[in-house]
Parts: sequence; structure tokens; C-alpha cells
Amino acid sequence: MTGSRRIGKALCRLAAARDGNAAIEFAFVAPVLITLLLGAMEFGRMLYVRQGLEYATESAARYYSMNPTSSQSSITSYLQGKMVGTSGSDISVSYASTSNCNSNSAVTCTMITATYTFSFAEKYLGFGSKTLTATSQAVLYGSGSGS
Repeated sequence: MTGSRRIGKALCRLAAARDGNAAIEFAFVAPVLITLLLGAMEFGRMLYVRQGLEYATESAARYYSMNPTSSQSSITSYLQGKMVGTSGSDISVSYASTSNCNSNSAVTCTMITATYTFSFAEKYLGFGSKTLTATSQAVLYGSGSGS
């Protein structure tokens, strides 16, 4: 009996002890908080890259508007040089020149679309990648029409 009574008292003391409760609670809560923090940071980074893509596309459309004889490769290089937040070489660019700009057949426009595949840094969160697209339209000056 004395052995079982001693074990019973030890178990009662252990159940009443509050030492280490904060550490155990932190161990439960910390992974969730850290995951939320990293997710918010990645979302912010994605928005930053998206804005950079928008800016670069608008700048390239403006450049092409003022230099309509430029080659598509030089416009692509210009766009990639304006890109912030990521390497510009990962951006694919497509061009569409139209003679009917906003229902006005006398004006020639160009539309530049840039696409970038954004990869999340934290793969363990279950996020794959997201395709970001930016499109900008500009009037072509000096191309014989629209001037």
C-alpha cells in the first residue's frame, strides 16, 4: 500500500503543477501563428510582383506607342528591364496590334499582355503557383495613323 500511495501522491502533485503550461500552450499555437504570418508575407509579395508586372507592361506599351518601329524583342527587353520584384526573364509577352482602337477605325492601337508564373516560397503551405497577367493598351503614334 505504501508504494501505491506514494505513486498516487506523486500523480496528484504532477496534476496540480502549473510549471511549463505556457511552453506547452505556445507549442500548440506557434505553428498556426507562424503559418499565418508566412502566408500573409507571401500574399504581400505576390501583390508586389503583380504591381511590378502592371507597371512594366504599362511602361512597355507607352514606349511602343512612341516608338512603333521598334522590334518586339526590343519591347520585350524594355518590359523585362522595367520589372521589379522578380527576374524579368521569366515573363512571357504577347502583342496585338489593332486598327480599331476603342471603336475608332482611324486610330491604330497596340495591346501588350505580359504573363508571369508566381511561385510561392513556402511550398509546405500547399500553394502551388499562380499565373499573374497584366494587359495594357496604347495608341501608336507616328505609324501613319492616329497622329
